[in-house]
Amino acid sequence: MKKILLGLSTLLIAFTVKAENAADTTMPAKTTVSITATIKNQHYWRGYAVGPSPMMTSMISISGKKSGLEVGTWNGFAFDGGFKDCDLYAQWSKKGFTLALWDVFNYSDYSVDPAMAGYGDHGTADYFNYNSGQTRHFFDLSVGYDIPKTKLSLFLATLIAGRDWNADGSNIYSSYAKASYSLKSSDDVSITPYVSYSFALNYKGGDAGYTFYDWTPKSQGKSSGISEIGVNFSKPVKITDKFSVTASAGVVASPVNQTISGLFGITLF
Repeated sequence: MKKILLGLSTLLIAFTVKAENAADTTMPAKTTVSITATIKNQHYWRGYAVGPSPMMTSMISISGKKSGLEVGTWNGFAFDGGFKDCDLYAQWSKKGFTLALWDVFNYSDYSVDPAMAGYGDHGTADYFNYNSGQTRHFFDLSVGYDIPKTKLSLFLATLIAGRDWNADGSNIYSSYAKASYSLKSSDDVSITPYVSYSFALNYKGGDAGYTFYDWTPKSQGKSSGISEIGVNFSKPVKITDKFSVTASAGVVASPVNQTISGLFGITLF
């Protein structure tokens, strides 16, 4: 397992470094570089606020306009020093399909928040530790599809390696399916209702007692359930003649975790 994890991480790093090195010279006309920065009230991920305090997130991507290939990195850092996440990804998109592989590395210090302290302090986690039962990495393989002539999008992801274990050390393969529908109002507000469902391909229960998407004691022991029922709203907001931001807000309930959260964020660029 360690060799598999190290191989996947090396592949993603190689893709990203190669693309970033290319950015040191004049980029080909068919290549797009994108940088975004967002301030938000929390980081809500697949059914739970894994980063429950305000934070800054950033994303850098380099993509080929014709090839459909894209590599990049996503980073999140909470203002209170708790949530910390640094991810690499590579994806390929064509005719509505998107296939992606993410290497997610979380090194949060949850001890700064008494409500999250049980998740521990991982601030000094070794990025290059891929040992089973120890690594802070997980690898997320996903496929998405935008159905033609509709506003409906489908998404399916499975954790194929990393910190998603049964009590005996075997992979649970926690999985997540989502359907969303895009609408737009007359005053340029994008509205996206969505629903998601989590399940496990190899859940054995035991001492672990939960899949990767079961975040509260009320959900533990369940091998599947509705993760999210929610709606997001977003709108560009003009600040000056040359500068605009995108404001987003939403509300999401998680039946499997028996929680509800309000979401708010501002994408600066």
